[in-house]
Amino acid sequence: MNTQEVAGLKKRERLRSLLEKIKVEDFVQKDFEYVGSDEQLSEIITKMGQYDLHEIPVSNDGKELLGIVSYRTLLKRRNLPVETKANTLMVMPQEITLDSTVMDIAEAFVASGYRHIPVRKGQNIIGVVSRTDLINIAAGIKEFSDILVEDIMTGDVHTVLSEDSVEVALRSMRAHTLQTLPVIDKEGRLTGIVGIKQVANYNWRKKQRESSGEVSGQSEPVDMTVSSVALDSVRTIGPRAYIGTAIQEMVKYNISTLPVVSESGNLEGILSKYDIVELIASLKERDMVYTQIAGMDQEDKFALESIEREISASLQKIAKISKPTMFTMHVTKYHAQGVNFKYSLNGRMMVGDKTLVASAVDWDIVKATQDLMERFERMVIGQKEEKLDRRKKIRSIGHW
Repeated sequence: MNTQEVAGLKKRERLRSLLEKIKVEDFVQKDFEYVGSDEQLSEIITKMGQYDLHEIPVSNDGKELLGIVSYRTLLKRRNLPVETKANTLMVMPQEITLDSTVMDIAEAFVASGYRHIPVRKGQNIIGVVSRTDLINIAAGIKEFSDILVEDIMTGDVHTVLSEDSVEVALRSMRAHTLQTLPVIDKEGRLTGIVGIKQVANYNWRKKQRESSGEVSGQSEPVDMTVSSVALDSVRTIGPRAYIGTAIQEMVKYNISTLPVVSESGNLEGILSKYDIVELIASLKERDMVYTQIAGMDQEDKFALESIEREISASLQKIAKISKPTMFTMHVTKYHAQGVNFKYSLNGRMMVGDKTLVASAVDWDIVKATQDLMERFERMVIGQKEEKLDRRKKIRSIGHW
């Protein structure tokens, strides 16, 4: 282990120690909105938009937690009647209690993709914590501020054209489990940003025609263009900026995503609150790499053992070069030819303080997993070689 790696390890230990001292009761929001189990989808969407919520608890008395309704769940559902009640849409979130650590909460956000999770005691809601709460905590810790944006940003960015239909944006969000997409023009220049909230407000509103009684899903094309619902006033940040600066921007302007743009104006990546929360979650002390596989259908579970074996073997190889702390993979299956399915895998790996992103597509889910992990291995080897090259250059300069 070289001097730089030792310094990085000590920094992670300091951050972990600081985060462990923070108690949930210090930042839990005890005043929260909720919906009843009989409230309809049209009313739920209205309330979520009104209070800028991506998840909302379901409770009939404001005390007992029955579940939550989230945009993420709605994104996966199709042809939902606007009269659909909360009790058929809700799911039970990860359990967060007053004894949970900040890193436990961050891990729950990473695992679920949620932005708000209830804190409970037994089955009763004590309050709600949000990703923004964790961002505010990170903003108050000096050690976070000197990490570069390019080290944890998502570099493999999925985008949408300003002239694409809202339905195209919705399909992309579904396929890649994203809640935000940068909007670009034909020349690749950033023109705006569109989130699931903007799509939901348009695509899941109650239609005013008597013949309609459902929420738009994939069965009905949407002609409205992305540019008509996207936010065109976008805050951006450079890849060499510090995370501390990015956090200040997010807090000041109440935004969850910052497109990362080079000095020449090229879109190089995207930094979201998710990336920062993922960094916090990676600080949790574990004996093994935190691994999560999401999106698999029940009929594909037969391949799970082979997939886990491929991932485990690859992580062991990578650990010999640089220690990974977190690995997440999302599986999307779609019809690509007749009755045959194709698998699209999107993976994220935390290695040190850097976030690596890769994807792979194949007809065979195990083969796609192999391809994905090989790409991560090449990326880690490439990083190691870059470090060695930099050291050689520094040494050669020192000999002049």
